[in-house]
This record gives sequence, structure tokens and C-alpha cells, in this order.
Amino acid sequence: MSYFVNNFIAKLLVTAGLLSVVISVHAASSVPNLSVISDSDIRNSAIAFVNTSTSPGLEGATINVDTDDRSSEQLRSSLGFSAEFTLKKHIFNGYWGLAIVGGSLDDKIDVIADTGEQVALDIRRDVIGLSGSLGLSFPVDQYFKLRPFISLGVADLRTTTEVDGLPITDASGETKTLTIFDTSAYMGSATATLDATYSRWFNDNRLEMSAQYNLINTELISGDNSVLNTTAWSQTAMLKARYSGATSLVTDGRPWRWLAYASHTNFLSFDKASLGYTGLFEIGAGMEWQMNIKPLDWFGWQSIGLSFGVITSRDVEGYNFGLTAR
Repeated sequence: MSYFVNNFIAKLLVTAGLLSVVISVHAASSVPNLSVISDSDIRNSAIAFVNTSTSPGLEGATINVDTDDRSSEQLRSSLGFSAEFTLKKHIFNGYWGLAIVGGSLDDKIDVIADTGEQVALDIRRDVIGLSGSLGLSFPVDQYFKLRPFISLGVADLRTTTEVDGLPITDASGETKTLTIFDTSAYMGSATATLDATYSRWFNDNRLEMSAQYNLINTELISGDNSVLNTTAWSQTAMLKARYSGATSLVTDGRPWRWLAYASHTNFLSFDKASLGYTGLFEIGAGMEWQMNIKPLDWFGWQSIGLSFGVITSRDVEGYNFGLTAR
């Protein structure tokens, strides 16, 4: 479990017994002279943004896309916890998790209007939500573990989109920028996840590898525009390797460990036009303080620390700097 907070203030939404993902999305009225923008484009972009901000396994990051016709900055944040708990008389354990998730997007895209003029779309999106997970953890052998679980939650997305280059003139004769989206909606998401992990010690060093697959269903619950009145399925796949070792540093009798990691995330169902990327590669390092406390069977802390990672992909660069906790 890890979390990253970057220019984002999370609001805790606690509703007893509620584990569902909700999304708030802007939809639009008819846009004159911009037939290049379809309802499908609006849906795909909004769903891609929400899923890249709230899906299980994704951590905080700042992601920048820079192409000839697009410039965007996406912030992704998460604050959460996950743990296993003992199921008596069973060889497998239970698994649960809870997280506040969210993100923001400033996206500037150049398109050609029906009039032949080049116009600029200026898109601003913000999402915040609460997600919960529940499942099982099966030990295959002393190193390998399979963990299937379901995640549900709540979220709120708000979007504002303006068009520069297609000015409108009001009654006073002044020219103003056209605002085509300024709405919000609530949606629900359910995610089925299969997580496979491998962990092995080599004296004081530890190798951890994981592979995760997510199948996500997103559906509109309520909203003020019918464009997003849809049910959409999407998939993500993640691979991660992590290697850690002992150091000579000790705080309050507990040791510090160094770590290095690399990961790849593939958004299998997204078109590149939605956010400017379909996959991300990250490499980083950090330090962790070993706590190894478990006051309750279903709750405990293994370590806390700091890490920094560099994110890259085609036309993409970014970073991840934040607090880790496991």
C-alpha cells in the first residue's frame, strides 16, 4: 500500500457499508462547428481519466503529455491501506483494502473545426472518491501467492471545457470564449482483480514481483447530461518488480531498508486519443523504516518510507514522489 498527495486535498467520504466507485463527469450540449468531437470521444476520455485515477494498484503521480497538437498535465493521488486477515480453519486468508483516490487533469488539444479553422480545446477535470476492496489470499507455495478480490467505491468528477478560436459575440458586441462543458455526474464502478505475487529472501535482501489484472465496469448513476448515460468495460494490466536490502541506519531500534523498483502499466481498453497514452513505465528508488507492528489481526504496519520514481512513455514524462506504507 502506498499513497501520494500532490496538489490535491482529499475529502474523506465515509458511508457505513458502502463500497462502490462513483464518477462525476461533464457532458455537453450540441457543439456548433465541432463535429470532430463525438459523444463517444467524450465518454471514452472521461472514463479513461476516472479509471486511471481510481483503479486498484495505481499510485500517485504527475504525468505530462506533450505532442504537436496536445499538451496536458495529469495529477493522480491515493491514500489507502490494505492487509490480510486470518480465516480460522482455512489455509487461505482474507484480504481487504480501503483508499481515498483522486486526480486532476489540465488538457489542451488542437482540433480542426468544421469551418476549417484550428481551435483549441481547454479541458479541466477533477475527480475524488472512496474505494474499498474485499477478497481472498491463497498461498500456492512458500514464495507464490494468488489474491482475487473485488473493489467498489464512490467518486465525484467535475469537468469544464472551453473552446478558443470559435469566439461568440454577446449582446454588448464583446467576443467571449465558448464554454461547451460545465457539468457533473455520478457513476458507479466495480472492479474484479487478480493479483499474483512472488516474494523471496536472499539473506538480508528481498525480491518481490507482482502481476495484476483488472476488469472494470463503469456505469452512470446520475448526471445532468445524457452523453455519459452508458455502461463501459475496460481492462488494465500491471507488472512490478521490487528489490530491497538492509542498511546500517536504525531509528528507535528499528532498521531502515533501501529499495529499488520498476513497473509497467498497460491500459488495454483505452484509445491513445483519450488521454495521450495507453501505457506507462516507471523506475524508482527509496527508503523504508521497518515497523512490523500488528495490533489487530486485520490491521498492521510493516513499514513506512519515502520513494521517488520517474515515469515515461511515448510523448509522456512524469514522476512519482511520495510516502509509502505497507
